[in-house]
Amino acid sequence: MKHFQKYFRKNTPDKIIDKYIKLVLKTFDPDDEVEIYYDLEEEMKKVNITVLDRVLN
Repeated sequence: MKHFQKYFRKNTPDKIIDKYIKLVLKTFDPDDEVEIYYDLEEEMKKVNITVLDRVLN
């Protein structure tokens, strides 16, 4: 499992956050399972991206 976390200022446009998420996702296989959490806290926006391990059958 790989975990990415980044904080943005409250006034950061969503376009910039989307660009970051797409950049992270571009580095992994499109078949990987990914969880993305987006939190708006007091003075910041927090993005958590978790790429889950594959299960080989």
